[in-house]
Amino acid sequence: MRSTRLLACASALGLMLASTSAMADGKMDRARAAVAEARGKVDAAARAGTGQVAPRALTDAQASLRAAEDDLKASRKDQAIVDAQNASRLADLALNETQRAQADKAAADKAAADAQAADAARAASDAEARARAAEADAQAARNAPPPAPVIIAAPPAPPPAPTPTETTVTTSTTTPVPATRTVVKRAPAKRVVKRTVVRKAPAPAAKTTTTVTTKTN
Repeated sequence: MRSTRLLACASALGLMLASTSAMADGKMDRARAAVAEARGKVDAAARAGTGQVAPRALTDAQASLRAAEDDLKASRKDQAIVDAQNASRLADLALNETQRAQADKAAADKAAADAQAADAARAASDAEARARAAEADAQAARNAPPPAPVIIAAPPAPPPAPTPTETTVTTSTTTPVPATRTVVKRAPAKRVVKRTVVRKAPAPAAKTTTTVTTKTN
């Protein structure tokens, strides 16, 4: 009876130890799986270029991954799982931000390409319209009547040359003849003397007359 009890106790203890060992092995496996999953996500985020879009999130994810790996080496299974899950969350966040930024850039590039294509189409349409207008102008010019001749009037005849004239200048000078006066003086009664005195009057100035005669040939 007593031996039976001892055997039962030994069996129960063996089962308990086996269960505990199995649980420990299972938690370690979960910790390893969590760390491996976190490592894959962090590497994927780094390859996607999250370092340029969300550098802080990627840096935090890498730090959490290193902590989880250290916990796993030290058999801190629970802490390793926590750190690994945190690393996975941060890697997902960085990857989502990167994908959103890439989508925004793709949309912006498409909008720019569409605008450029629209500008090119508008420029082509304008060029075609100008070509049609030029062709219409050329057709109108071909169909237009010829211009009226331009008549240039002859210049007026020069005025006749002036008729030569001949001018004759005649100059005559007239000198007056001095006048003569007779003066009679009476002598006393005793003697009568008659004298004739001729006095020259001052010669008057000569008078010059100029006559101009113009004759037209």
